Amino acid sequence: MAVVGLSRNKDTLESVRAAVELAGGLGIKEGSTVLIRPNANTADLPPGSTNPEILKGAIREARKCNPEKIIVAEKSMTTLDTEMVLRKLGLWQAAEAEGADEILTFDHMRRSHLKLMALSPGRKGFTFPSFWLR
Repeated sequence: MAVVGLSRNKDTLESVRAAVELAGGLGIKEGSTVLIRPNANTADLPPGSTNPEILKGAIREARKCNPEKIIVAEKSMTTLDTEMVLRKLGLWQAAEAEGADEILTFDHMRRSHLKLMALSPGRKGFTFPSFWLR
């Protein structure tokens, strides 16, 4: 069962902190690598994409768990340059400002097909960046 924390506050960073606390924390193991994937499928402003303040809050909360590395990564729709989209939305700048260890786009990464056994009828699987499947 997933536990969700919901917080509404004019201070977005405080809202993220409170929501994580209400959900019981992030459960990140110290020394692990954390991948944060904001929603930047298009260059539509929030709520059509992740608010940069939400990304900042997520990075801050993850950092409290003492991970070895925090990676922010995304892949926009096929016809868009993901780095351009992240920059236009202010997400790239937010990740840099919060000290993300790496900012990646999946635009040029080799992709592999993964077929899952418990897919609903008609679903053929998903493609993932190949390095995730190692």
